[in-house]
Amino acid sequence: MQQYLAFDLGASSGRAILGTLQDGKISLQELHRFNNGPVQCNGGLFWNILGLFQELKAGLQKALAAGANLQGIAIDTWGVDYALIGKDGFFAGFPRHYRDSRTDDIMPWAFAKMSPEQMYAHTGIQFMSLNTVFQLAAALRAGEDSLKIADKLLFTPNALTYLLCGAVSAEYSIATTSQLYDPGRRDWAWPVIDAIGIKRSLFPKIVPSCSVAGVLSDALQEEFKCGPIPVILVGSHDTASAVAAVPATAEKSWAYLSSGTWSLLGVELDAPLLTDAARTANYTNEGGVGGKIRFLKNIMGLWLVQECRNEWQRQGRTYSFAELDALAEQAEPFRSCVDPNHSSFVAPGDMPARIAEFCRSTGQPVPETPGQIVRTAFESLALRYKQTIAELEELQGRKIEVLHLVGGGCKGDILNQFTANAIEREVITGPVEATALGNIMGQAIATGAISSVQEGRNIIRSCTQTKTFRPQDQEAWRAAYQKYRSVL
Repeated sequence: MQQYLAFDLGASSGRAILGTLQDGKISLQELHRFNNGPVQCNGGLFWNILGLFQELKAGLQKALAAGANLQGIAIDTWGVDYALIGKDGFFAGFPRHYRDSRTDDIMPWAFAKMSPEQMYAHTGIQFMSLNTVFQLAAALRAGEDSLKIADKLLFTPNALTYLLCGAVSAEYSIATTSQLYDPGRRDWAWPVIDAIGIKRSLFPKIVPSCSVAGVLSDALQEEFKCGPIPVILVGSHDTASAVAAVPATAEKSWAYLSSGTWSLLGVELDAPLLTDAARTANYTNEGGVGGKIRFLKNIMGLWLVQECRNEWQRQGRTYSFAELDALAEQAEPFRSCVDPNHSSFVAPGDMPARIAEFCRSTGQPVPETPGQIVRTAFESLALRYKQTIAELEELQGRKIEVLHLVGGGCKGDILNQFTANAIEREVITGPVEATALGNIMGQAIATGAISSVQEGRNIIRSCTQTKTFRPQDQEAWRAAYQKYRSVL
């Protein structure tokens, strides 16, 4: 029996999950759950990095109190965000949140220093103002003191790993989200870094996923009265761990959809795809476990519904996600649609009003009730998935036969069925806990308990309950897609 502690941090919550590998099966036990989110301060959005570290310690304490014999600890988080470390080993300023408004107008400033064509040729990353390169450009433009005194840049999961064991490094998958990594050369994209004006010394050594960073620090060993537990770098980007856990086989060509606050829809490749067509379509080449490339499109995802729910709660109307699904199912189909990636939907705030305004400005019926608004969001996401599947097939020159949908979005049968209807392919959902399973699998590979990603996928498939959705109402969805394309 092997036991590993996975810390899976999303942009709204985090969890400590104990994974047990025994007799060719992986089982999970959630030990600790905590809130996460932006902290507003003086007009900016920041992460409470030390508060997160305190939650990691609480999770570790619960694992040890439960008698777990840990062979490893690892952290995965969202991408692009970073902390700066000074020469004294302490944080240089508060880490910014990727939705902070300082990057809203930064792209032209950055493109004056390097053209988007050149930047994509070096990095192969989808252009989004929240990417690390634009965050750093905004910090430079503003003359932020923290950037001047910083000694090293650590991406969020690597910064938390640093607090556990003192390791200073950049794990491959999380480094690739920055738009500062060259997937062809497998090194930092130094021409981009130099053009923007970022000092080279900030960037630590890039290390592969599934490698041991170090052991729990002496101070933490003393605090918890435990031994030198290995601290491991898995697919530190949560989507990298989630994709590693996709229970796919070689029998059919497949794409994946990691569904949560963001929808990450793509395919797994051996080498980056850096064509002009990929750049024009704004696709991204991010790192995967085992040195793979996750060629994908970032889509806004369930953020639309989450923010609607938050706004209604602020107004005194509380709905569970199951209740919102039921209201959406009862609403009129194909009444309105939106572009999920429209810039007006990026920031937190009154999402129902923004969805209504998008529909009003595009000459569509304005959704008014919660059911109408959520159905608009769900149908629009499914139609965006259809568009993305078609683009992926054209860009890679290969037919996609099945879509594997993993993550928290698996729980929403209505959106899963809409997705199958829209893309006209089988959708296989599960596991819900793909990120945690991929994290545990990465730790097991690092310690030699599992030999490869494919062996890990086979194990996950053997102990995962999946559900298959087949296309329905295809003519109606084809007509809806034509309307969607005309609106966009």
